[in-house]
Amino acid sequence: MSTATAEATPMVEARGVCKSFAGVEVLKGVDLVVKRGEVTCLIGPSGSGKSTLLRCINHLEKHDAGELRVDGHLVGYEYRDGKLYERNDKQICAERAKIGMVFQRFNLFQHLTVLDNVTIGQVKVRRVGGDQAAVRAKELLARVGLAGKEGAYPSQLSGGQQQRVAIARALAMEPKLMLFDEPTSALDPELVGEVLDVMKDLARSGMTMVVVTHEMGFAREVADTVYFLDHGVIEESGDPREVLTAPRSERLKGFLSKVL
Repeated sequence: MSTATAEATPMVEARGVCKSFAGVEVLKGVDLVVKRGEVTCLIGPSGSGKSTLLRCINHLEKHDAGELRVDGHLVGYEYRDGKLYERNDKQICAERAKIGMVFQRFNLFQHLTVLDNVTIGQVKVRRVGGDQAAVRAKELLARVGLAGKEGAYPSQLSGGQQQRVAIARALAMEPKLMLFDEPTSALDPELVGEVLDVMKDLARSGMTMVVVTHEMGFAREVADTVYFLDHGVIEESGDPREVLTAPRSERLKGFLSKVL
């Protein structure tokens, strides 16, 4: 693939993506495009399919139908002799290593120090030397405002600090795409801003991001595109300055009246 072609290829492209759990349709033919270097926010009520779509992007959930690509490549599957096959675990893990994921509940290793939490993926997955991994980890911890916390354990940190460690850990893998699943929903209100500030800095640096969020101010300020999901379908999408200030659908109007 030429450089020009690569740059024109969307970082994320979903076409007709469907997903059901126990016979209940959670995603009903979702179409979505995320361009390189852009921030896309997924908004909508709880149970609308936002987090499921995010988890399908890195194959933590297997979509049932449709096509999902990251960086031009099918997620979790490949065509061989005209038939679609699921890739093996090793291939899927290699794909997933290029996609950073930040969860609601931090998912840090409680028995490891902050420094070890950020270095472990580099050493175990990327095969980076321990000293080199530690240098990179300290740089990233400084970037997220946690210089000097390298020897602390997660239990000694606030929720906001733990989430910033989780972001540093994801960045240490040098991802081409970052996924955030409601990264501030588990935080006390006074800690939300410090995490959003780190995410804004990432956006300014050109990181491609897909963010599930209820923070409408963040979506309005940072997102290039907003998708409003409801009952597994995209009701409305577009420039956040238009979607969030002059919604067309009655369902989005009702949603915004409750969250703004």
